Amino acid sequence: MPRLSIIVPVYKVEKYIHKCVDSILNQTFTDFELILVDDGSPDNCGRICDEYAEKDSRVRVIHKKNGGLSDARNHGIDVSKGEILSFVDSDDWIAPVTYEKVIGYLDSNGLDIVHFDVCEVKNGKEYIAYHGAENQVLSGKEALYDILVDKIDNSACDKVFKKTVFSDVRFPYGRKYEDVSTVYKAFNNADRIGYYKGAFYYYLKREGSIVATSFNATTRYDSFLGYKERYYFAMDNCQKAVELCKMFAVKAALSCITAESAGCGHISDENREDLYCFLRSTKRVHGLNAKNQILLWGALHCRTINKLYGKLSYFSKKLK
Repeated sequence: MPRLSIIVPVYKVEKYIHKCVDSILNQTFTDFELILVDDGSPDNCGRICDEYAEKDSRVRVIHKKNGGLSDARNHGIDVSKGEILSFVDSDDWIAPVTYEKVIGYLDSNGLDIVHFDVCEVKNGKEYIAYHGAENQVLSGKEALYDILVDKIDNSACDKVFKKTVFSDVRFPYGRKYEDVSTVYKAFNNADRIGYYKGAFYYYLKREGSIVATSFNATTRYDSFLGYKERYYFAMDNCQKAVELCKMFAVKAALSCITAESAGCGHISDENREDLYCFLRSTKRVHGLNAKNQILLWGALHCRTINKLYGKLSYFSKKLK
């Protein structure tokens, strides 16, 4: 049995997949299986995956109907054989020593999860923001608080997990911002979590329209759902994180309203009422900056403010 299962969802990344897969197969740590989940990709990705499987026995390929990133990851988890899980997106890549370093750190400290740093690659330039000055080990409860209040990044890709922490955890089907809704639950199942200082994961920030991607009410509603769920989770499991979780959920709700007010994306009447119902229930919100305090007041009392701000945000992003 392989020690590590690396799960890579694949969809319309023909231009990038070779760099991703090659970076994994060239790891100095070799005791792994690579699960390539072809999520109904309409290009040549499925064929490329099969070619890798023919050349390297560590590669397993799943061909499935398109169901989105969460569904592809879940399929990978369900068939994985390793005691440790790693998730890599198919347009990104990892440093050659990634698993040698982080799994060695996991073993030597008796950890359930290790998180590390990311190098963001944009327009050929690399940007690293280290999460800490040195390696650190936290209890599960300490790390749960840190991820709920965004001191630890939500991403599943800059971490390795003992498979046991995913025993009752899966990514939400059909949602964007799926990590916001998922990774904290894995932290809740862990006893010891470590930070290993080192930018091992290379995140490719591809060129594209800001207005057409992140500035979209549909995807921002998914983000709101994740932060709302975290808020309710904190109420039951981490009281000291409740106020900050509420603030993040309110900001996500206001962000969704801003995008829809700008005419970027659409949410259903039911989802819109869910947003406003949540905002009406929050009452006093600590930590909001002045802009969001005004937008919150507008959402509850004068929605013209939100519509005007949405239009201004749209045009400011178009000018960038």
